Parts: sequence; C-alpha cells; structure tokens
Amino acid sequence: MKNILIFNDFSPEAEHAAELALLLAGKTNTNLYVWNTFDKRENPVAKELAVAHANEEETEITTDHTSWILKLESKLNWETGLLPVVKFIEGVDYAPNHVLSIVSRYDIGMLVRGIAEDESDLLHIKSEALGCSTKSGCPVLLIPQKVNYKAFEKIVYATDLRFCRREIVSFLSQLAKPLNASILIANISAKGLPFMEDNYARTVFSETLLTRANQEHVYFSNIRERNVPRAIDVLVNGMNNDLLVLVNNKFHFNELVGQNMPYIIPTNIHVPLLIFPS
Repeated sequence: MKNILIFNDFSPEAEHAAELALLLAGKTNTNLYVWNTFDKRENPVAKELAVAHANEEETEITTDHTSWILKLESKLNWETGLLPVVKFIEGVDYAPNHVLSIVSRYDIGMLVRGIAEDESDLLHIKSEALGCSTKSGCPVLLIPQKVNYKAFEKIVYATDLRFCRREIVSFLSQLAKPLNASILIANISAKGLPFMEDNYARTVFSETLLTRANQEHVYFSNIRERNVPRAIDVLVNGMNNDLLVLVNNKFHFNELVGQNMPYIIPTNIHVPLLIFPS
C-alpha cells in the first residue's frame, strides 16, 4: 500500500483524524505525511519524524508544528507498540491544484481529512476535499470528529455490481489485509436498472472480482432494498460495518448525501467514509 497524506488545519477534527491516520500508517507499514494547509515556504521538503530514529539536529521543524502529532504518536506507541514514520510537507502553498505534484513526489495512495459537525449537528462534505481527490486521483478518507478511532474491521463498498471497479476492490484488499479486515461488496441496483437475480449476481461477482489473493476476505451481498439511504443504514448500523466506501458523484453517493453541494452526511451514518474519485 502507498503512503498516506493528511491535511492539517490545526482544528480539533484534524487532530482526531490524525489519530486514526497514525494507526492506519502503523498497521499498514506506510509513511504518514502531514501537510499543514496554511504553512507557506519556498521549497517542499519532507522531514522524517520517526521517534525511534529522529534527533534534534534532524528535526528542523518548529515545535509548534510537530508537538501535537508527536504526542499522538507517543500515545499510539504506548497503547499498541506501533511507531509509524511521520513526515511533514513544507514550503508549498496548499491548494487542490498542488496536490497532484505532492502525491506523485511522495508516493501517496490515500488522502485523509477530518470533518466536524456544524451548528446544526450536520456533517458536510466540503468541495475542497473532493476536489483534492479528483485532481490527485486518490481516494479521500473523511473522518467525523465524534467517531471513535480504531482499525477497521468490516469494510463495505456500496455499488451496483455492473459498475463495480476492480481497482477499488484491489485498493481495499491492500488496506484490509494488514488490518485483518473483511470487505463486503454490497450490490444495490442503480435507479432504472433491474434487480440482479441472486445466482447470476454471485456468478458475476465470483468471475469478475474474486481472486486467489482476496477470496478469503472479500464477500458479497445482493441487496434487495432499492432505497439507498435505507440500505446503507442497515449495512452500517445493522451489520456493523465500520468503513463506508463510495464513488464520488455516482448513484449511491448522490442518493446518500444529495445531488448538489453542500453534500450532507445523514445523521445516522457514524462511520468514516472513503470516497473514490469518479
């Protein structure tokens, strides 16, 4: 699996997201890159902050920029024994148009953002987060501030099997394997398309998505419920899946969060969302 990049605006939700990002980096043996979104210097430099190997001479970043995550890393190490490598991106203006160059330079495979409730207790998906995902080609992991952070155990990808993307299943398999997590492909027929008969759907799933590498942790469910929010409510709250995977601006995404900006996550969905670019 490639490295992880988290966008940090020093908000409580960004710090909370960093806790989960650190855990995922430690579990998947990847580097965690932190991009302070208002830090502006001349040249982008990645500086290693692995506690086990870093010293004061190597760490040129100011304490104000690093102390918060070093505390989180120390906490993670105390609780789990994990010690992920943390690196900071410096010297480049943060903007969605700059994300692709950072992703390419540092071999990033997933973006991470924390999200917080507004004054009405609603969670909004900001266009900037989706814009970074679209421009970089990387999925973005959106982590609600009030979600308890833990390694994912049950991942669900809501899709119409006829349009299920193999590269997404492959990415999820790479993520799930070191976490010892399962992946459920939930087939919810898109509006206007007929329901797929069970035997046919399972045959398509077996022949197009299952491989020797993923057959032990990838499962399939043919969902009869055509109401997407209701079906996803059951998948998340009834079946206890703890990561919801969707594709931006595709049927299931828009049926759940709305057709137009601002996208709003339903109040009954209390898990992180992994959104892939369309």
